[in-house]
Amino acid sequence: MEPLVALTRINRIESMHTGFICVADSLDKTILSIGDPNTRLYLRSSGKPFIAVALVNSGALEAFHISLPELAVICSSHAGEDYHLEAIRSILKKAGIDESCLDCGATYPTNQNMKDSLIQKGERPRPIHNCCSGKHAGLLLLCRYYGFPIENYQDPEHPLQQLILQIFAELLACNKSDIALGIDGCGLPTCHVSIHQAAWLYSLLAKGFDDSGRYNKCFGLIQKAMRTYPQMLSGYKEFCTDLGIASEGRIIGKVGSEGLYCLAVPEKKFGVCIKITDGNERGVYPVVIHLLKKLGALTPSAAGKLVQWAYPPIQNHRGTVTGYALPVFSTGKTGKTAMIGNILPFNHGS
Repeated sequence: MEPLVALTRINRIESMHTGFICVADSLDKTILSIGDPNTRLYLRSSGKPFIAVALVNSGALEAFHISLPELAVICSSHAGEDYHLEAIRSILKKAGIDESCLDCGATYPTNQNMKDSLIQKGERPRPIHNCCSGKHAGLLLLCRYYGFPIENYQDPEHPLQQLILQIFAELLACNKSDIALGIDGCGLPTCHVSIHQAAWLYSLLAKGFDDSGRYNKCFGLIQKAMRTYPQMLSGYKEFCTDLGIASEGRIIGKVGSEGLYCLAVPEKKFGVCIKITDGNERGVYPVVIHLLKKLGALTPSAAGKLVQWAYPPIQNHRGTVTGYALPVFSTGKTGKTAMIGNILPFNHGS
């Protein structure tokens, strides 16, 4: 574990987020590593594009006329905005499946306006408002395509989950029994992999159609959907969407959970995995922006549009800015932590 982000209060460090970074290419070569890349983690929502490989590979997209925006929402951790819900309902309708079949659990939308609207109308949240409902809709569609039972589709022994596990095993060149599984927040199995393996998977997504592997066409189509429709991946004022828009589709970002964030950079054909040790999401975004700039993957223009994510201000209860979350790691060979005085972007005393 290395220091990655400092939390300041009036120019002084108050606390620190430590973590891991791994950048890998599709030849399984590590380009950059901070911390032990063999450290293992659960893929959580960062695994959604690879779960989608099972759907794209099956032929179900063509059979049910699934659009690229709908494929993007299947890979998403959406904020529950109207256009997200519309796309998910469309997927379910095409499959002839009722919304009540979604078994991801009911949660309020992460979009504050949508949450407020439900509360004002006196409505309780439903499973479709869950940020994982797009993935679940895609899995129900796949059940319909193969004739698998809809019931208990989240069970690790269900034929749907065994199919997905087999694809992960093929991608990771191992046996299904070698992959440990946990239970995700939405009830589905989630794979336990190394940080390097996660970065490598995202390098396959970055390479897309250009890869020579069995699933290159799947990765190519998933990449196209995620690059073309970043608004489907999260939503208004959400980082995954802002990153895709600011970079004009040159970077695909996918949040996980517990401080996990993964990236695919198609132009450079590499993938990235970032893990904040304490699981706090506030430590993620300064790391992403700083790393992408150091790797030459983010233009100054795009970085300028993301400054609120690069140096998130810390406010007290009166709304006064008292400090910032700042990246403090080096991508140089020495691996030394940067001195905070060298990177402060603002005068905290003002």
